[in-house]
Amino acid sequence: MEIFTPPDVKPKKPPGRVPKHSVEYRLMVAKKVVEEGMTFREAASSFGMSHGSVNALVQQYKHEGSKSKRNERVSKYKKEVEAYRHQQQLKDLKQEIAELYLENLMLKKALQHSLTMKKERSSVITSENLDRLKEDVK
Repeated sequence: MEIFTPPDVKPKKPPGRVPKHSVEYRLMVAKKVVEEGMTFREAASSFGMSHGSVNALVQQYKHEGSKSKRNERVSKYKKEVEAYRHQQQLKDLKQEIAELYLENLMLKKALQHSLTMKKERSSVITSENLDRLKEDVK
């Protein structure tokens, strides 16, 4: 029986290009705008970014808490799906084991039956057995 091992999954690359600034730097820019009241244009000129980039950073900063709740729901759903898949796989494997066990019993009985039939046939003298019988007599 072969043990099922799923293939290795390569991690996906995040969409878009690689950001120029580090996560800490972007977080600092967003905090300056949100907490200290700096405008988008002031932050853009002082940190060397476009005001659209600053706006996107601020939006990410504001919505970071709601994304984590969504990720928790998604991860909980993934865990439930994974548990269901494991249960289904276990059920399938048990079914296969039961079928193989029954097949094994059936083959043992068939072998036993063929051996008994062979013994019964050997006691009757037939054209097949006649040559052997003459050899045994000599």
